[in-house]
Amino acid sequence: MKKPAMKKSAKKVAAKKTLKTTAAQKAAVKVTAVQTKLATQAKKLTATRVKISDAKTKLTAKATPAARRALAAARKAFKVANAKFRSMQNDVKAAKSSLRLAQISDSVSAAEAAAKEALAATEARMQKKVSADLAAAVKKFEERWTKARSAQDAKKLKAAAKKLAAKVKATQKKAEAKVKAEGAKAAAKDKKSVVKKAPAKKAVAKKAPAKKAVAKKAPAKKAVAKKAPAKKASAKKAVAKKAPAKKAAAKKTPEAKS
Repeated sequence: MKKPAMKKSAKKVAAKKTLKTTAAQKAAVKVTAVQTKLATQAKKLTATRVKISDAKTKLTAKATPAARRALAAARKAFKVANAKFRSMQNDVKAAKSSLRLAQISDSVSAAEAAAKEALAATEARMQKKVSADLAAAVKKFEERWTKARSAQDAKKLKAAAKKLAAKVKATQKKAEAKVKAEGAKAAAKDKKSVVKKAPAKKAVAKKAPAKKAVAKKAPAKKAVAKKAPAKKASAKKAVAKKAPAKKAAAKKTPEAKS
């Protein structure tokens, strides 16, 4: 039961594989059929001519009414056969013309089919190349874009570096100004401290008159009083050496002389 089913399916596949008959093939079949009919009619026409010839021969041999009727009938049959022959000739011409038109149509159809196949093949090739061409195009675009972006970034970076350098310079100038100001303040403070320390030494120098009271007690012993000036003289010399450095020490020496 299964094997016949297989055969039927095989037949169906074979039927599907059969090619369609073209218009030119159909027209060629018609031309062949008309030409066959024309050949048959040509034989009939030849036969009528033979009959006419025989009728003429009989009429010439014996001119009887029957011979005359036979000749007239032969001529009539010839006319009918000749008319059919000419009609069939026209049919053959028309069939051949149709064949030529069908051939032209088939050639156009074949050209269209070939063009469609070529277009499909071209499309298939293009589809195969799409991925490769796309990758190449993307690569080229990336290279151009990266190059342009690198140039833009370089310009931006240069401008940013210039701005930052200007800011750094401005900051350095401000810092230098602040350092100078701080140095000036420190110098001013040092001067003020020096000025403030000088009066304190003067106050110490003013304490020297207390020694006068001790000197006044000296008259009790003249010998001691006489020796005291010598000590004062040596003290004065020591103070006199230090006088250039401190004004307060210089002021002590005149008081000691008095």
